[in-house]
Amino acid sequence: MDADTMIEALEREWEFDSGFFGRLRRGEFDKAGFSRLIDILGHIDLQDSTSVDRRVVSLLWYMPLFMGWQAERVQESGVSVEDFDKAINQVHNLLEGILGIP
Repeated sequence: MDADTMIEALEREWEFDSGFFGRLRRGEFDKAGFSRLIDILGHIDLQDSTSVDRRVVSLLWYMPLFMGWQAERVQESGVSVEDFDKAINQVHNLLEGILGIP
């Protein structure tokens, strides 16, 4: 997946009305949106890249942090703490695979 395609796909997930993160901001854990996000992350391969587009990095690194901030709001809507923590960990683990660890 090239940088423009990644950016477009990731930015759609941040859209307030239809994106996974937009809905999460409203306390809605959209399982279909989460599956879509996982699929997008699974198609990102930066292993051969010597540099990464700044926008791609900004869209990626913020994900688990943002999800953690939404935990209380999501729990109030009936999602279990354990299930939501698993989702955050899954995103975090995929990002480690994409960006690497220090």
